[in-house]
Amino acid sequence: MTMDARSNRQRYPISALVVGLAREGTALTRFLVGRGASVTVTDTRPAKALAESRAALADLSVRYALGGHPLSLLDSADVVFVSPGVPPEIPLLVAARQRGLPISSETRLFTSLCPAPIVGITGSSGKSTTTALVGEILKAAGRRTWVGGNIGQPLIGRLDEILASDVVVMELSSFQLEFFRAWSGPVAAEVPFAPGGWSPPLAAILNITPNHLDRHLSMEAYTAAKAQILNHQRPGDIAVLNLDNPTTRHMGEQVKPDRRVLWFSLEQEVPEGAFLQGAELILRLAGREEAICASDELQLLGRHNIANVLAACALAGAAG
Repeated sequence: MTMDARSNRQRYPISALVVGLAREGTALTRFLVGRGASVTVTDTRPAKALAESRAALADLSVRYALGGHPLSLLDSADVVFVSPGVPPEIPLLVAARQRGLPISSETRLFTSLCPAPIVGITGSSGKSTTTALVGEILKAAGRRTWVGGNIGQPLIGRLDEILASDVVVMELSSFQLEFFRAWSGPVAAEVPFAPGGWSPPLAAILNITPNHLDRHLSMEAYTAAKAQILNHQRPGDIAVLNLDNPTTRHMGEQVKPDRRVLWFSLEQEVPEGAFLQGAELILRLAGREEAICASDELQLLGRHNIANVLAACALAGAAG
């Protein structure tokens, strides 16, 4: 890995294979080419179906292998980046793992390079709403805030604009979180790949209910993917969890004692976090308690949205 003296940016003189030319794949391809990588994009869809994405990259020198995933693409690849919609069991990725090639994603690369603290939010439902709410609360508090991940535009394209004093709020799907596991294989020094497992320092799981079981094959596998948002937190990091959901409550009970757990609940008071008390939304943090608003003041309708607001209040409060 080298540095560009003019821009003080890392350069990656590598051969990267990008699997899937959807939103993330397009943004990642532009980023990698801009950092000096030789990029090949492969997608099972034919060229005609990808006309818009290819037009967005028309100014770049990119090699395409469309209509299938030939295994020969792995012969020259130093790293494989996978879009979250691509099943991990396809022959190309099975062969990549057998060869010991590092496998990553746009989201995982962004988190390894982002200079600002990251708030990560996942759940089977409500994560887009809660992510947007946290972003708006932090912006209203005067924080320079970036919102992305599974919503909006991929943040890898804005990386050079993000400062260490900013805050990033990311919605993270189970498909994206699969790439947060630790990697045990060898990785060349010039490859932009973080082998260690990673979790955001402030992370929330809103709820876990059966979802995406066509992709994850079992509820256990789906839950394990979601758990990646907590599994690699460090001492002092914060988890925000739903006390009313049996799975997330169990996860919170397993959090190491040197991490901090904040709860949110519609059903009962919590020792620290946010809860509904009668008609009032209450935030309890660091020994202090305050009423946020009455539930009938919320413009978001439905009891599930009260839970989303409680989660957002706990997260924004933990973020300062």
